[in-house]
Amino acid sequence: MKTKTRKLVIGLVLAAIPASVFATETGTMSCNGGIVSIGDSVGEVISKCGQPASTTQREQKKVAESKKNYERTITSITIDDWIFNFGPDKFQYQLLLENGRVARIESLSYGY
Repeated sequence: MKTKTRKLVIGLVLAAIPASVFATETGTMSCNGGIVSIGDSVGEVISKCGQPASTTQREQKKVAESKKNYERTITSITIDDWIFNFGPDKFQYQLLLENGRVARIESLSYGY
């Protein structure tokens, strides 16, 4: 297969893959009001970036096992999933918050 044809085929295949496949964990997110980092509180995120475009919330059980005395502790944590959309010229970001603190930040595709 010629080089130009190969590049065209690869480009078409990549264009057909959903943008969420290309999500990248970044650790920080830049907003007009400042930079959001892992560990920031809900209040800090809202003061720096405003309200998210979409939110979901769920409860999740977390199991911790002690190797020393073989005890198991089960706790319930609140997981918030926020999407920030900064428009078509900027990337969207997804924040995962655990008990009101940023636990993960991912860069998504361009906004709308």
